[in-house]
Amino acid sequence: MAKSVLMDPVKVGRQTFKNRIVMTAMETRMSTPTGDVTQNLIDYYAARARGGAAAIVVENTFVDSIASRSSLASSGLNTDQLISGKYRLAEAIKDGGAKAILQISHGGLQANAAAVPGQEALAPSAQASKFVGRMPRALEHDEIVAIEDAFAQAARRAKQAGFDGVEVHGAHGYLICEFLSPYTNHRTDEYGGSFENRLRFLQNILRKVREQVGRDFIVGVRLSGEEKVEGGLTIADTTKIGQAIQSEVDYINVSVGNYETMATWMISPLYRPAGAIVDLAAAMRAAVNVPVLGCNALTAKTGEKAVEEGKCDLVGYARPLLADPEMPNKVAEGRYEDIRPCMRGHEGCISLFFRGCPIRCEVNGQAGHEREYKIVPVANPRNVVVVGGGMAGMEAARVAAEYGHKVTLIERSDHLGGHFVEACAPSFKYEARGVLEYLRRQVEKSTADVRLGTEATPELVRSLGPDALVLAVGSDYIKPPIRGIESSITGEDALLGHKPEAGSKVVVIGGGLVGAETALELGRSGCDVTVLEMLEDIVMQDEPLSRIALKLALKEAGVKVVTSAKVTAIEDGAVSYEHEGATEQVSADTVVAALGLGSRSKVVESLKGACPETYVIGDAVRGRKLFNCTHDAWVAVRKISGVE
Repeated sequence: MAKSVLMDPVKVGRQTFKNRIVMTAMETRMSTPTGDVTQNLIDYYAARARGGAAAIVVENTFVDSIASRSSLASSGLNTDQLISGKYRLAEAIKDGGAKAILQISHGGLQANAAAVPGQEALAPSAQASKFVGRMPRALEHDEIVAIEDAFAQAARRAKQAGFDGVEVHGAHGYLICEFLSPYTNHRTDEYGGSFENRLRFLQNILRKVREQVGRDFIVGVRLSGEEKVEGGLTIADTTKIGQAIQSEVDYINVSVGNYETMATWMISPLYRPAGAIVDLAAAMRAAVNVPVLGCNALTAKTGEKAVEEGKCDLVGYARPLLADPEMPNKVAEGRYEDIRPCMRGHEGCISLFFRGCPIRCEVNGQAGHEREYKIVPVANPRNVVVVGGGMAGMEAARVAAEYGHKVTLIERSDHLGGHFVEACAPSFKYEARGVLEYLRRQVEKSTADVRLGTEATPELVRSLGPDALVLAVGSDYIKPPIRGIESSITGEDALLGHKPEAGSKVVVIGGGLVGAETALELGRSGCDVTVLEMLEDIVMQDEPLSRIALKLALKEAGVKVVTSAKVTAIEDGAVSYEHEGATEQVSADTVVAALGLGSRSKVVESLKGACPETYVIGDAVRGRKLFNCTHDAWVAVRKISGVE
């Protein structure tokens, strides 16, 4: 087996990374209200250090006690009081075998108002972010100098706490990026105007940081290769910045975007191309003489390709290491098929972030629970029967087998996956298909006895003598009493069975996730698609970034969306609906009913009595998302294992 190029050591400053894989910064919301560490935070990063990454960049950390804090429950190092906790964190990361690097930052005009109540946002100029909407106050000269000093003191504290380095956050539209960018910097003093003046704030910070930490300590910088807004930073600007600061930094991490382009570039969901910014890293690498890190929706294989093609020296992973902390170790062992992929669905990592909640993952039930969810085989294995081979049932079977239980998985169809099979069918859902294939492989490799094409009856379940029964029987598509609804097809039919021909007129009833994704796939396939949604907007259950990206994709695909539209009938090649007090019609060759999923409650009721200890999980509770399937499975199996 040939060794992966990702496993090659790399010299970074005066230190050596054992391989090329870096966990890039991603906020977890697992710090205390003062910015101190928690045990969950330490466990989270320690697990990823043990997973084999060369370096762990700890999340966005605020540097002062005024307005630098950008979000709720974020990491801080604004006072010496926090050195002790950060020492525990750095120690855990280094004990796990990785370099410990702390990202230091100031939120600027993008700071969340709730993060520092009563404090106005501060920025180079009085210009509000179109995403955040807060009007900041332009900084005075002495305030700018004080912030420069605060960065330096935060770096000094990081070194005292035992970190191997810091990463100065100059990307993503935060304060340093705001000074660098002509889009947000309209000053007329020595900190604005010319390129040299806009660069001064970052240069001063780097100089002052170096004065505090010396040359043996790693100092990196993260830059947005492009902001992707009109008048913002371009790669020509950013490579020029890189050339100007390379004597003060040990590596340059090339990212993209600001909050205004967060959904389409900065934290791209599955509706956007994966690995779309590695060419920005390549441009930086051609311009500077320090190691360059490429990132953003890369896999192990695409990361290898980027290195092999000379586009970057280091490869950054954030969401992929949330999904699978052991990814680097698996690459080293050549076990690519065992890497649990990130599907960029944003449930848990981004959805909970916007709600102010701690980080979780839709495909990794242990994320954020590393200590309490550590699997230790049980002393007394139990006989566990799982009915339903969808995503919830497969995860329950897999986890129960890892705990050492005897597991029987019963699935009535001839394949595993449930409704996730058609959910993965759209061409843009290839990362989700990777999750499905991964879980199928893991179940196949487990000790679970999988019985396909088997209908679970109460008699069959009782004959297996289960100590615990897990009902993951899933859901069915809902078809409400609309006249002519029997002539419609489901999303499953449209995506897997009877896909409408290009050029045909398709009406999708329902603008939830199933309806919107089906409409997008058919629209991109050349169909003339109209979505009719009864509520005031579509995909309202999705997190903000995915909603923005999906709605933009629908628009680009030419899909027409009508909201506040109540469908009344399907007849004579048309769909009738009430809209704004009038009855309207839209012609249709095909009608797709995407009106949600209802749990198979009758099946649940028929099987509940087959075992006194019964758990109902996933869509069998009600039609929900993969996140719920994964977490329901873990909760049930932990209870079965006596470790709830």
